[in-house]
Amino acid sequence: MSPVLANEGELYFERGGPVQRFVQRTALRLGLDLTVRVRIVGFLLITWAPLLLIAVLEGRALGASPQESLLQDFGTYARFFLAVPLLIVAELVVGPRLREAGLQFVHGGFIRPEDYPVFDQAIARAAKWRESIWADLSILSVAIIGSWTFTPETVYGEGLATWRSATRAAPAGLGVSLTGLWYHLIAVPILQFFWYRWLWRLFVWAGFLWTVSRLNLNLVGTHADQAGGLEFLGTAHSSLGIFAFALSAVLSAEAAFLIVFEKVDIETFMLPYFALLVFVELVFLGPLLMFVPILIRARLAWMRDYSLFVDRYNRSFHEKWIMGKVSAEEPILGSSDIQSLADLGNSFRFIQEMKPLPFNLRVMLRLAIVTSLPCLPLLLLVMPIDRILELLTKVVV
Repeated sequence: MSPVLANEGELYFERGGPVQRFVQRTALRLGLDLTVRVRIVGFLLITWAPLLLIAVLEGRALGASPQESLLQDFGTYARFFLAVPLLIVAELVVGPRLREAGLQFVHGGFIRPEDYPVFDQAIARAAKWRESIWADLSILSVAIIGSWTFTPETVYGEGLATWRSATRAAPAGLGVSLTGLWYHLIAVPILQFFWYRWLWRLFVWAGFLWTVSRLNLNLVGTHADQAGGLEFLGTAHSSLGIFAFALSAVLSAEAAFLIVFEKVDIETFMLPYFALLVFVELVFLGPLLMFVPILIRARLAWMRDYSLFVDRYNRSFHEKWIMGKVSAEEPILGSSDIQSLADLGNSFRFIQEMKPLPFNLRVMLRLAIVTSLPCLPLLLLVMPIDRILELLTKVVV
């Protein structure tokens, strides 16, 4: 029977916070049901629709150059039509999996009864951080500041004139661009707020895991997952691939723009993609490294205990069946002693092969594949489809 935790209902990471509660109350007054579809459409109506309308009125939808044309900016499509919708969908994909993984510690018997109060306090602390008004205000502030300081203009060059610029050429000199202002004051702050809020939620989850990893977990050295029973954590973190896909999609869209309009060599992006792969593996699987010490200690303890037990059993088996200390009436064929000896050997091998990581290579490959998928269309820009099919055929055959 699973224990009853006072704060079990507070263990979730996909929602919460003053800003979200304000949006929900506002939607309730307007009679709106904030489904995923409604929220995605609402986001686009607040950000993209006015941006496009103003750009058309100012002549920046299709400007004098690709850089000055909103409708030719592939990165903008990726950010507004793919990345943010994926961040919203992540609440249905990532959130429930993190909650299930958190509760699995208790329901799977990994938390010892004497540690239930500490585990319950860890949930309460995570809920406090998740609902912190200071966290939301900080995220909002960083998003507003970042909309001016962390943009393609600042990353690729301050002097680059694009449709995003808050100023534009005018007969009397430089004039104000309403397109750029809406982009920097409304669209990008909202977009970045979604990103940073998820980073905060993952930080809260990591803090929860840190507390749990300090407990004397009741791990199972003979568990078939070869991770003491904790491989469910790696499975839960596989869902974080949705963020990796979104990041890679934005990078790929920016790369596509440079390849198409500025004839940049595709090999230029090998290092950024490699860096993204490393970043994804470290950020999304790094928090699970907290469990390495306890997994190593559990393996050593189980090896020691099982070594002593195997030694006693094997000696008894040898004395009984090899040295002849067995009753003449007891048949050798069908004896449960032999089967028990084989089962004990299998259990010992499970302990020997126990990994110090709560995830396996498949999880790492899954994240790498999901991260790489958005870059595959770039090949179509530099290589004919028949050539790509020919290369794939050679790889398969």
